[in-house]
Amino acid sequence: MNRLLLAITMIFVLTNGLIAQRKTRELDTQKQDEQKKADDTYGKNDSWKDKMIYGGSFGGGFGSSTIGSTDVKSTFFMIQPIVGYKITDKFQVGIDPLYIYSSRTYTFINKTNLTLSGSVFGPGVFGRYFINENIFAHVEYLGLNYDRYNEKTNSNISEFSNSLFVGGGYMPNGGGNGMYVLFLYDLMYSNTTSFYQSPIDIRVGFVF
Repeated sequence: MNRLLLAITMIFVLTNGLIAQRKTRELDTQKQDEQKKADDTYGKNDSWKDKMIYGGSFGGGFGSSTIGSTDVKSTFFMIQPIVGYKITDKFQVGIDPLYIYSSRTYTFINKTNLTLSGSVFGPGVFGRYFINENIFAHVEYLGLNYDRYNEKTNSNISEFSNSLFVGGGYMPNGGGNGMYVLFLYDLMYSNTTSFYQSPIDIRVGFVF
């Protein structure tokens, strides 16, 4: 009798386990189907204007470096407007041209100083993918035109700086709109040709 009860109990437990596994698979499949349906139908009832995003980032800073025998101190302020498009509810692409006002002071080996200031500008394109409501991955190409002092010729020379930023951002309010903070690293950074003094770039911005 005890063996019969044990056998019945084991059959009951195994049966319930199989049913639970089947329900779990069905729920997973249902979620995948719902997500695929949401991706397939995303924005079909919206106009292209509803998928546009606008905003920008801004920042400033200072730094120092040494080029040959010359010490360089830099300060700058930048503004970077954003115009983008939501391809899906998670994936965005857009343009983000950059304008910077820059001032650099060169201290030569004989202790004389030279200060140069001017505008830096260039085109930018970006892509963002939202991992969840608050966190997103970010990749961006940025090219900058700027003037650099050449101590050998005692004159300014025009430079073009290429940057490929990768990293991510955090949006406290979530939902793809509002203020955000970006943490980026320049994979193409060069301490001789890059405009920035460091490959690390931190920005604060907003989108709506």
